[in-house]
Amino acid sequence: MNKQGFDGIGWCDFTWNPIIGCSPVSPGCENCYAAAISRRFGLPWGTAHFMPDRLGQPSKVPTPARVFVCSMSDIGHETVKPEWREAVYAAMRAAPQHTFIILTKRPGAWLRDVPPSAWIGVTAEDQAHYESRWLELTAQVQGPDHAMRFISVEPMLGPVTLRDDWCAPDLVIAGPETGPKARPCEDAWIDALANESPCFFDKRKSGWSRRELPARNGDQQKNG
Repeated sequence: MNKQGFDGIGWCDFTWNPIIGCSPVSPGCENCYAAAISRRFGLPWGTAHFMPDRLGQPSKVPTPARVFVCSMSDIGHETVKPEWREAVYAAMRAAPQHTFIILTKRPGAWLRDVPPSAWIGVTAEDQAHYESRWLELTAQVQGPDHAMRFISVEPMLGPVTLRDDWCAPDLVIAGPETGPKARPCEDAWIDALANESPCFFDKRKSGWSRRELPARNGDQQKNG
């Protein structure tokens, strides 16, 4: 597993990649950091690849941590085999001290099998993808059955307004695209979304408004 912090992904303590490889599914994927890293280091891309030797990594970290699952893939990718997912879920159950965080652009029925202690989120780069993916997530994963459901609006490619007639996410993450090919993101979009969100993590490198996270498994209160 790789250690993270506010200078990295920020909202997790570790990334864990028992599955790697993905492919574009929407405009938010255009400048994918995982694809760039894979090309740089000659890692597989385009389809998912299982790395069973990494399954035991979370159990080797005794201190409770937030662990981002498959930061170099999408566990909902169409080339991920069901038995790979089940092996990943079994490894999560074997390390109950951690809070595992799953983020996908491909919500579907497979979400119903995720261990209930996990946080489950969807990436939504604009209003249309928020509405379609959040609706699919909440249709598959009912609130009382899981610890947290969240939205990551990163890269934010347009304003996003939460639907007040739908259930609110437990956490909203938002930030601009980064890197030399970064597309425009207005600070006002992020500020407006922060004002709507009960718990918000601002990914801007500077001038961020709020950096809050729900409690980890076993924690008693929110902490940032």
